[in-house]
Amino acid sequence: MSLAEVPSRLERALGEADRGLIVVAVDGLSSDVAKQSWLSASVSTLSSTVPSTSATALLTALTGVPADVHRVPGTVYRNGSGLVHAINGTPAVPHLPTVLERHGATVLARELDLMEGTWAQALLRGCTRVPAPPRHKLTAQAEDPPLLVANVVADLDKALPDARFLWTYVNIDDHVHRNGYDESVHEAMLRLDAHASRWAAQGWTVVAHSDHGMVAVDPDPELVEAWDAIVREECVIPSGGAGRLRWLYPRQDRLEAVFDRVATTLGDAATVHHATDLGLPQPEAGPVVAVAASPRFPVADPSAKYGHGGLSRDEIDVPFAVWNAGQ
Repeated sequence: MSLAEVPSRLERALGEADRGLIVVAVDGLSSDVAKQSWLSASVSTLSSTVPSTSATALLTALTGVPADVHRVPGTVYRNGSGLVHAINGTPAVPHLPTVLERHGATVLARELDLMEGTWAQALLRGCTRVPAPPRHKLTAQAEDPPLLVANVVADLDKALPDARFLWTYVNIDDHVHRNGYDESVHEAMLRLDAHASRWAAQGWTVVAHSDHGMVAVDPDPELVEAWDAIVREECVIPSGGAGRLRWLYPRQDRLEAVFDRVATTLGDAATVHHATDLGLPQPEAGPVVAVAASPRFPVADPSAKYGHGGLSRDEIDVPFAVWNAGQ
């Protein structure tokens, strides 16, 4: 069962809801942490996308289609003759109606509301938006997960009287990249559980899910340098991908040679694949794909302590939780 099932599950919950439906999309929460914290909910596990990253996963969770249909296969990928950053840039994203658009949801998009690229537009098109707080306040809240949840809850409480279908984005991703799943994350999710139970007692159906989990990273500087050398010597444009899953765009006559070179160079730090074997669309994704098999994998941001994008259980398993009205 994958994130592509989320729209149909939300539509079913909305149709059966007494007072209405509240959906909380938590960026970066692993299934294990959710099960330890959402004690009042019924929690099941879904599979994230390939790569396990927000740009791909949130679009799949709202449209119900995989990357080879929505054409956003990662954070950085080929768009025309060069690369595009899915979240900050203006990639060509097909107009695929989201579950939010179909049902006229009220959206507290927070950081997403401040993004001007086509990816965020594809997520939020056709919704009633509650204006986001100023960027500096969002940044401060992202550094303090319990404060973040308190502000999300306060904004949701204000919006409840005028809506039947509410969706909000909760960014713990920034904090987990720096600190992992520390005590503040657990405390924040326990508080979210308490408020979801309160809303359920008031007649709402509450759903929460994530887009991906995270694992510890410790990139080997020698592997980072070796990866960069392959890009310089063998490829037509820089590499793309997302964190612990990266791909290369080798010269056509060097494709198999690059495949072998990457496998030899990264050794037991990665597994190497052809993009089509992972269901990644072409030409957006590079044809040679390396997937992390060790913390030593050469992620693009060596300053992060935790990362995602890969195919390990902790990255791929995501929670889908339901607090039913009256429970």
